[in-house]
Amino acid sequence: MMILSSRNMKGFSKMKEKQKLELEIEESKVTTNELVEAQTDSKSKKSKAEKKAKKDDQGSKNFNKWKLFLIWFIVLMNFRKAKKMARRIKRDPNSYSEEYRYHWVKKIARRMLWLLDVKIQVVDIENWLDRGVILAPNHQSNFDPVALIAINDFSRQQPLAFIAKQELWNDKTFGRFVKLIDAIPLDRQNPRSALNAFKEGKELLNQYHRSLVVFPEGTRSSTQEVGEFQGASMKIAQSAYVPIIPVTIIDSHYVFAKQRPKKLTIKVVFGKPMLPEKFISIKTDILTNNVRKEVIKNMDKYQNFETTSPAKKKEKKKK
Repeated sequence: MMILSSRNMKGFSKMKEKQKLELEIEESKVTTNELVEAQTDSKSKKSKAEKKAKKDDQGSKNFNKWKLFLIWFIVLMNFRKAKKMARRIKRDPNSYSEEYRYHWVKKIARRMLWLLDVKIQVVDIENWLDRGVILAPNHQSNFDPVALIAINDFSRQQPLAFIAKQELWNDKTFGRFVKLIDAIPLDRQNPRSALNAFKEGKELLNQYHRSLVVFPEGTRSSTQEVGEFQGASMKIAQSAYVPIIPVTIIDSHYVFAKQRPKKLTIKVVFGKPMLPEKFISIKTDILTNNVRKEVIKNMDKYQNFETTSPAKKKEKKKK
């Protein structure tokens, strides 16, 4: 049996320690190289991502420029055609068929949605009955009639008619389009005008079975709040003996706002029809209040501040 001396043992131990140290140094070099490579790779990926983001941003800007040009071109062409059609109808009411006029105005309304990056989410549209009805929506924006026209399916509902303020007929933007569909002017300062609007509205409901839109607030709120309802529209429903559909429009006041989301979704909620046999004996002010309550109930139920409010979005990003 071979026995190592204490000197040889010490030499062997030192040799092992030396090898161990060399191994650790080698491992640290490998680790350092890996870290350097990882950092270089990370920087390279980050640089590529930044270049791609910059390129996408530039592409987005170019797209927006072209879209802006396209918007103005389409709007100009549509305005010219609407003006031409309105003049011809004034000379000869039968120059365009009712079907053509309504389909053309609906096409323009849907085109406006695309141009303004607006989508419409419709809830319970089956409550919109295919007969003469009063639609009683809250009024947030001038865009409300556009949204309603865009979702009007002529195979399922009667075409829309409106009672609107007389000033719209002289408006250079909306006046041309108002003259192409069934719309009744209302001079809010003239009681006789209100009486004429009442008679014409009743005729549209009973003889032509239109879906007559009357904004019970009488003016735009420009907010999510629902203002007080006036009873005139309910009197038309009682006199014409037609159902009332409470309609809740959510977030349309953002469409023309300075700080609006790039892409906006408007909700249009159709409440359950209020049938004339159930409200004919109710006082007009009570009926008006009941319709308003239904509109507010659906506002509270379907509005989503997290997804619709630009202010809330900014707060969320800061957090």
